[in-house]
Amino acid sequence: MDDITRKVLVSTQAFLERLTHLEALTADQLTEAHMAVTAIGYQLAQAAYDAPLLAELRRDERALSGELSALLGKSAPAAVTRRSLPHWSEGVGAELTAVLQGGQCETGGRKLDAQTEALVARRLRDFLVSYHEHADPTIGSGARNAYQGGRGDRREDKSGSGAIYITAEPLQDYLRARLPEHGATAVLEVQRLMGGFSKETYIVRLDAGGEQTIVIRKDGYGLPTGSSVVSEFAVLQEVHAAGVPTPQPLWLEPDVAHFGGAFMAVGFAKGEPAHLAVPTDPATRLKWARSLAGALALLHRSTVRKDADVREVLRADIAELQQRVEERERHPHPGIALGLAWLVDHLEDLGGRPACRVHGDAGYHNMLMRNDQLLALLDWEFSHHSDPMEDLVYIKPFIDQIEAWPQFTEVYEAESGFRFEAKAARFFDVWKSARNMVACMGSLNSLLLPGVKDVPLSVAGTVYIPKFEIETLNSIIQGAASNV
Repeated sequence: MDDITRKVLVSTQAFLERLTHLEALTADQLTEAHMAVTAIGYQLAQAAYDAPLLAELRRDERALSGELSALLGKSAPAAVTRRSLPHWSEGVGAELTAVLQGGQCETGGRKLDAQTEALVARRLRDFLVSYHEHADPTIGSGARNAYQGGRGDRREDKSGSGAIYITAEPLQDYLRARLPEHGATAVLEVQRLMGGFSKETYIVRLDAGGEQTIVIRKDGYGLPTGSSVVSEFAVLQEVHAAGVPTPQPLWLEPDVAHFGGAFMAVGFAKGEPAHLAVPTDPATRLKWARSLAGALALLHRSTVRKDADVREVLRADIAELQQRVEERERHPHPGIALGLAWLVDHLEDLGGRPACRVHGDAGYHNMLMRNDQLLALLDWEFSHHSDPMEDLVYIKPFIDQIEAWPQFTEVYEAESGFRFEAKAARFFDVWKSARNMVACMGSLNSLLLPGVKDVPLSVAGTVYIPKFEIETLNSIIQGAASNV
C-alpha cells in the first residue's frame, strides 16, 4: 500500500470514528459505522506486515510443520493447492494446512489421544495468534463476542449485473402482477434492516384492501443454493405447522430475475428483539428460560428421525464444508483444516445419539419476545437434521447470560425426552466455530462480487475469519481438558 492510499484510509477511518460519537445516528447506523472503523483498521494493519516479519513467520511455520508432522505420524504430507487461486500455496499457513488437512484416520496418521490433540491445537493456535494479533489484539479470545453470521458463498457473478435491492416501486409492480386478487396493491414503505450477512431483510407496509405489514427475506447476492430462502421457506412451513413459534410463511418467489435473488414473504411478528431486552429480574429470567426450552423441546421431539444415524447425516455435512473450503478459501487457514479433520475423527462420539431438525443458530439475535415469552424464532437458513445437542450448545451461552441453565435443562429434558450430554456438547462446540468460519469465507467471496458494497460482509469476510479459526482451536483445547 502506498503512502497516499494509506493516508486516505486513515483519514476516512478518523472521520468514521468521529461519527460514532455523534448522537444523530440511529442504532443501526452507529453499529455499521463501528463496523466500518473496524474493517478499515484491520486492513491497514494487514498492509503493514513487512518482509522481514513475514520471513520470520515462514521460518516458524516450517519448524512447526515438522513438529506437527511428527506428532501426527505423517512423514511427507502432500502439498495442497486451490484450483481457483494459483497463488494460494504461497500464503502463510499453506504448509501447515498440508500437514493438517484430512484427519488423522483418513491420511494414514495415528489416532491421537486427547492430550496430543490439545497439544497440536495449542501449538497451531499460538502460531496463528502471533500471525494475526498485530491486526487484531483480541484475537486470542477467539469469536466469543463476534456475530455469528456470514453465509454467502459464490465466487463469481455470472450475470455481471451487480447487486439489486428491493425498493417500493418495483416491488409494487411485482405484487400487483403476482397477487391480482388483491387489486391495486400499494407499497407504502420499504425499510431494509441493518445486517444482512447472508440475507437481506425488509419490513414492508402494504395497502391491499387494508393496511398490513409483511417481512420479505431475500437471498443476499452471490449465495449458494444450499442457503437459499427456497429451502428455508420449506423448513418454515414444516416447523410452523408443528407449532414452533415462527413467523407465518406466506409465499415464495424462487425466480431470481425480479430482484437478483429468490425471496420469500412471511408474516410480521411484532415483538422485541431478545438481544435488546435481556432481563435482569430473576422471575422474568425464569420465564424466558422456560419458554425457550419449551420451544426447542417441541422442535426436536416433533421432528425426530428414528431411522437416521446422526453420524452419517453429519458426515455428509462435514464433507460439504470441506468442499466449500477447497473451492472458496482465498488464503490458507490451517485452523479450519484441523477443525474439520477433528470433526471427522470424532463422529463416533455421537454413536447412538438421536437425529432431528435443529434451528442451527439459536441465539438472542434470532429471537423475538413478547410478554416474557418467545414470540418467534427467526432465520432458519442454518436449519438441518442433526443431533439436538447442536441447538443446546448454541443456546447455552445465552441462557448462561440470564443465569438459568439448570431451569432451562429441567424443562427441556422433561418435554423433549433428550438429555444434555457432555461428549456430544464438545463435538458441537467445535462444529459451530468451524461452520461459522466457513460461512464467513463465503461472505468474503460475496463481498468481491460486482455491485456489492456491504460493510457487514467486509467485517465477516476479514475480521471474523481468523476469530473463528482461533475459536475452533480453543474449542478443541477446552474439550480435551474436560476429560469427557
